[in-house]
Amino acid sequence: MLVKLEELNGSTIHAVDGEIGQVTDVYFDDRHWTIRFMVVDIQPWVPLSEKTLISPISLLEYNVEEQQLNVSISKDKVKNSPQIDVLQTVSREFEESYFDYYAYGYYWVGPGAWGEYAYPMALVNQNTLPKDSSESDDAKTTNHLRSTNEITHYGIDALDGKKGYIKDFICDTYNWSLRYLVVDTRDWLPGGKKVLISPKQLDVLNWAEKTVTCNLSFEQINACPEYNPDKLNDAEYLAEVQKKLMFNK
Repeated sequence: MLVKLEELNGSTIHAVDGEIGQVTDVYFDDRHWTIRFMVVDIQPWVPLSEKTLISPISLLEYNVEEQQLNVSISKDKVKNSPQIDVLQTVSREFEESYFDYYAYGYYWVGPGAWGEYAYPMALVNQNTLPKDSSESDDAKTTNHLRSTNEITHYGIDALDGKKGYIKDFICDTYNWSLRYLVVDTRDWLPGGKKVLISPKQLDVLNWAEKTVTCNLSFEQINACPEYNPDKLNDAEYLAEVQKKLMFNK
């Protein structure tokens, strides 16, 4: 199922024994364009607490109508989980302690976005998996987790210098990948047409300048599928989206 990130933000997280809190941000991996953590505000029931992280590995289902994510962990487990300062980057050392605490397998052990698996929930109770990683030393020390709150509104630079803006992301709840970016072309086109592009069409993310360079020209971006949020799970619409994006590769 495809969902808008602006809808995911604000969703309520429900543990097996009650409500945990609301999603305030999402951290994604800029190599695989995959959601690794949801940042959740647990202060309503843990006063003065830091925000906590919830991995998609723990998810049972996402109820879009009620904006509710049900997870397979308890409130007490969340309360005592490794905490992190949300103003700091999430290190690999923190991720290891977090995954060990929940007895999850490491997503970075294996060739895919979720290691040996196609979707995150398969890593539940996989703490017996080998701990050796095939990552290079650089991959282990370089931070690849980014905030969607941070990158939303970043500029998109086309090959011919035209610029748009990242308006939103579209997430696939099967594997928690970011399937599309919603780009606002209001500085290019009268009326501010919004279009969908794939992360595969991005070249360089410049965090210092808050811009993203894509490998498309203005004309190619203008030909990208117009964003229709009401048809994100319509088979005919998605087929047309894929057809146009393949043409623009």
